[in-house]
Amino acid sequence: MYSWNLENERIEAETYLRCRRTDFTATYMQVANLQYIIAQEPRIVGPDTISALCSVLECSEHNSQRQVFFLFKKAADAMADIVRMAPEKTTAETACQALARILASHSGNRFRAVAEAMGALPFSAGLPDSGDFQIPAPEIERVDDLSVIAGMRLSRRIHWMGRSAILEDPQDPGRLLVIKFARPGQKLSELAAETFWMQQLSAIDFPKPFRFDIPMPAAPRGAIVYRIGDENLQVPTSVEIDKNRHAIVFTTGPDYFCYPNHPENGKMSSKAECRAVLAKNAGIFGCLASRGIIHTAPIPLFHNRVQRHRRNDHGLYEWRRGGRLDQWLASCRFPNISRSGIRDFEHFIVHDEPARKLYEHIGTHVLSLILVAGSYCRNHDEKRIGINANGDPADARDLFDRNWLAEVLVDVFAGYYEGFTEMQYDAALPFDPDIVSSRLIEEMGIDRHMEEILRVAEQQAMSEEQFLTFLAGRGMAMEKISKLEKGRQDIHILTGPHLGGFNQAISVPELIEYTAALSAICIMDRYCGQKFAPGVKN
Repeated sequence: MYSWNLENERIEAETYLRCRRTDFTATYMQVANLQYIIAQEPRIVGPDTISALCSVLECSEHNSQRQVFFLFKKAADAMADIVRMAPEKTTAETACQALARILASHSGNRFRAVAEAMGALPFSAGLPDSGDFQIPAPEIERVDDLSVIAGMRLSRRIHWMGRSAILEDPQDPGRLLVIKFARPGQKLSELAAETFWMQQLSAIDFPKPFRFDIPMPAAPRGAIVYRIGDENLQVPTSVEIDKNRHAIVFTTGPDYFCYPNHPENGKMSSKAECRAVLAKNAGIFGCLASRGIIHTAPIPLFHNRVQRHRRNDHGLYEWRRGGRLDQWLASCRFPNISRSGIRDFEHFIVHDEPARKLYEHIGTHVLSLILVAGSYCRNHDEKRIGINANGDPADARDLFDRNWLAEVLVDVFAGYYEGFTEMQYDAALPFDPDIVSSRLIEEMGIDRHMEEILRVAEQQAMSEEQFLTFLAGRGMAMEKISKLEKGRQDIHILTGPHLGGFNQAISVPELIEYTAALSAICIMDRYCGQKFAPGVKN
């Protein structure tokens, strides 16, 4: 009898949602009722239920409502519940197809609601127990003679890249020996995490297209950190490292330091080569993410760098919110991708959070790769940046190739999808590569958004020395700095280019929707691939 009542309620809700939808509150309540019925009796759900929910997601009656996103979100979540709970494969597949169609044909609130519902589907990552990836407390070993590790005394052949001292591996002339030092104040556990992950990943048999050059630690165990006391090591004054010279040592191939977006020997790599590196790394990121192994920082992404010390989110960029992206070009300076594959293993984590967080991690990977592609174009003329003496923003659009950037968008989409789902993408793209490419060039190519505001609150948190150093480091003349009083008023400085004005939305929302579409489709298709696999009982 109860089931019969639910059947009547289902029919009543579907009829209202398909034919009326005149009142916003009533529409929301009927969607909520339908979602309850889906959870209680999924066997009575069918094409009419999907049609009713699509009517809500594609209707225009309530567009003027301030809370319309929550209506769309409720309907999209109900559709995702059908994908999860429907006992009939055909019904679940129909719901999947409907979600994908709406994702590809809409933008704004509808798009966001559908993408987040798809991205929350709980697929199972093929990862061993997370306890196997617990990084042990680092062991400290003092080394007074680096020849013990390097097999030779340090010579003038050493060169530095950031905080890493690099020389040719005496045991294998085709490889490099790298001594990577801790940053000032860095936790040694973070440093040890890098060599730990090198050992863990080298033990995984990745599919052939997604194998990459994984560095090899010099230490016999992944949690050893050296304290370098060798006086032959001359650290340049420009390099900031831990005062106790804590470091890890590993060997790697020369391509590990070949960035896709920077000149090598004074010459930029070809468009074809850069495109291939971006596609390769997209596949690697996707392959690792599908196994629950997440690289959290392909590039540093901030909404607001200057506020990172007093904000709960540390100023980090949450791409789902679509806010202004701080110093996008500077963030791409040394990406953690190279010709050899992914770099900087200290940023790896095991994903053991809700599915929604995986959706966000995937988006961070995708967003980073496209930003690096934009920086490749801009770096052909690194001096053309900022605002000139007349107050006009630099226009570097001629450095971009619209067709090439459109191809990169497709390559990253296809590469990440294949790495994550283990399938080739064979459906219509949920974005227009030419439109997204054109919009990226318009926003990345002109430095319209250069301003940053140093709020009184940030100034008060600084010492006088930090205040002066901060402003000087952002190009302000000492004469002007000397006339400023810390904490008296907000200070406007030019630190861009940024994507969007200070405390405003991102200036290229098409990039956020591209990112969300790829993240959502990867998760939904991987989930459905598992759910509908032969021999799996639903």
